[in-house]
Amino acid sequence: MEVQRLGERKLIKLIRSLHGYSWANSDSAYIDIGNKRMLITNDSITAKTHIPKGADPRDAGYFFAALNLSDIAAMGGTPKYFMSSMILPGSTDVRYLKDFELGVKKCLAKYHVKIIGGDLKKGAELAMTGIAIGEVKKSSMMQRLGIRAGQALCVTGELGDNAAGYYSWKNGAKNGAKRLLDIEPMIKEGLFLSGNGVKAAMDLSDGIYSAIRQLKDETGLGFDIYFGELPVSRAAKEAKRKYGISIEQLCLNFGGEYELIFTVNQSKFGALKAKAAKHGLKVTRIGKVTRGGNFIVKGGKRINISKYGYEHFITD
Repeated sequence: MEVQRLGERKLIKLIRSLHGYSWANSDSAYIDIGNKRMLITNDSITAKTHIPKGADPRDAGYFFAALNLSDIAAMGGTPKYFMSSMILPGSTDVRYLKDFELGVKKCLAKYHVKIIGGDLKKGAELAMTGIAIGEVKKSSMMQRLGIRAGQALCVTGELGDNAAGYYSWKNGAKNGAKRLLDIEPMIKEGLFLSGNGVKAAMDLSDGIYSAIRQLKDETGLGFDIYFGELPVSRAAKEAKRKYGISIEQLCLNFGGEYELIFTVNQSKFGALKAKAAKHGLKVTRIGKVTRGGNFIVKGGKRINISKYGYEHFITD
């Protein structure tokens, strides 16, 4: 059987079972060290899949570092160290490599992260794997299993910017590639949430539909998403107008979004939102946790959305 017949989630489950791996799924692995936990995560990109044609290599390098740091943010942690392994075709331009690494350096410097090593190999296709290491207090670490029925489902920031960048790039916009790669790890947001009682979060690297499908598989809980409450970005609204792409596709069903999705008790959301605003942060309640399936609430109707969501090897 080919791996594409199973899909990413079932493949992960298979690999975990072969190793007797029993830890709960989280954005980062962790190791207890006194009253803290060391967070360790890794993520990979390939030029063909993740770097749009015509993209500035410095933007690509920044994107590569940022998406690795994002998993530390989703646990409420502070990133400390970074390593990278690179596979390069022999024909790779040295200037491209230099600019890519300058992009990595810019991102790491912004978040006070030190690069401590890596690996370099020759291969047929340009590919990079990053390893990010951080730390978090045990008492404030956020995990997916902290979700409870009845809680508010929330997100940081606004949705749809990166999807809008992709569709503008596909339609020949000059800055489309830059907008697609323009992400930031939500370090400040993660620290704020973990420091204010939030116990469950993950990043939106594969989009909201994918996130709630994973969370349902892992927790057995369902999610109602209130379509009218989504914090749609200006760029997403413009992409809808110019290219006819639905808000649902732009804000819910598109990978490459690196905001955080999290849950919090309904009674605490108002105070959390007000406090976030005082820190220059935006959080929005977009739904609730239920004991049922996954639904989008739109136009007075609850529509089942369990079939949606990005997953490697599988497309809806």
